[in-house]
Amino acid sequence: MSEPRPPIEVRWLYRRIFTYSACGANFALLGAIILRLEDPVALRWLGLALIGTNVVLGTLYLAGATVTDWAKLVAAGRRDLT
Repeated sequence: MSEPRPPIEVRWLYRRIFTYSACGANFALLGAIILRLEDPVALRWLGLALIGTNVVLGTLYLAGATVTDWAKLVAAGRRDLT
């Protein structure tokens, strides 16, 4: 007897398309910022914000985290800060 196959996620393709598109747009914005901005402090914070956005998108893509998962993660982080 063969082992049963795990259920296939229907939305995997759409999540992949969204993540790749959003990361590509973020990297394009980061490139535009680097070319046009001369203030190193502002460049650092904008660059870090865009990289952080890509980290969130990568997590959504790889782990398949939902909005409720992110809400639980943020709530746990807030509890640790207080």
